[in-house]
Amino acid sequence: MIILGFDIGGANIKAALIKDGDISETYLKYYPMWTSDLSKLSEILTDVVENISGNFNIDAIAVTMTAELSDAFYTKREGIVHIMNSLNDVFEDKDDRLYFINIYGEFIRVDDVLHDPLQVAAANWAATSKFLGEIFKDCILIDIGSTTTDIIPILNTLPLTYGKSDTDRLISGELVYTGVLRTEIPSITHKVVYREQECPISSEKFALSADVHLLLDHINITEYKIDTADGRKKNRKDSMARIARIICSDIELLSEEEILKICRYINSQQIKKIQSALEKVITSIEYKDIFQLPVIVTGLGSNFLANKAALNLGFKKIINLDEKFGKKGNIIAPSAAIALLLEKKLMDE
Repeated sequence: MIILGFDIGGANIKAALIKDGDISETYLKYYPMWTSDLSKLSEILTDVVENISGNFNIDAIAVTMTAELSDAFYTKREGIVHIMNSLNDVFEDKDDRLYFINIYGEFIRVDDVLHDPLQVAAANWAATSKFLGEIFKDCILIDIGSTTTDIIPILNTLPLTYGKSDTDRLISGELVYTGVLRTEIPSITHKVVYREQECPISSEKFALSADVHLLLDHINITEYKIDTADGRKKNRKDSMARIARIICSDIELLSEEEILKICRYINSQQIKKIQSALEKVITSIEYKDIFQLPVIVTGLGSNFLANKAALNLGFKKIINLDEKFGKKGNIIAPSAAIALLLEKKLMDE
């Protein structure tokens, strides 16, 4: 059985091809919807399918999305309907094979989405947590991608979430708007340490978290899959220039080590932000010895953000999902998870 899993985000479209229970191929395409021609979304999706499978010989397609929140759309409803219509254009002779996962972890069909579009809004966390619940039963998921962090407690195989909408999850700490690539520095910290002094930073989009993590060797240039803050290149020199600019300086006035110290400070503050949200989430659940739960980390920031936040808080057992999915599969975990879940559902029927 061949299943294609889609995780359609506002910045990235991720896909995984499952063949007989294994991840056969993965694909990630940077596609910033807020600056793109939305009428061409079906063409972009077609390109993804052709790159990952080479043809349309697919038994079923599983879809989750977060792109509906993009400011390319006035409302989430508009975004969901547009994405669904684009998928229908791509799979016009296979629309009976389209499955969407909702915020309750249930697979629904096109007509169900049309009846209540918001039930599939930002449901990628539901796919990953349901998949993990079938493996670990009790655990905590931390998924850190390019833009956001999901923190989901899973008990007795089910996600134990405070809310289902993005707004409720922001309140509960289950959704943190911080990520590896697209996060602007002032949303991580308002100051840095510079020459043993606290220095406020400018509230400008001078640099992004991608620059920090590139300079600290957390990511490589090929993983820097977004546009830079200044439109210049993705390399160490240009990233250093962007970081220097956040304190209204430049690479002639700051040494490389001073810039790296600033990066290390920003990184520590980003870890603290995630750690604080994790602490808030675990205080809301009842479990005899919470720190004995395994923490499953996934996404681009699994090793250097999620892992550190969990260890700092006192968790002992950290499991990286790349042990199950491999590194490429780990980065696109929701699309792999939703495809594997759909395969299991169809085989059980």
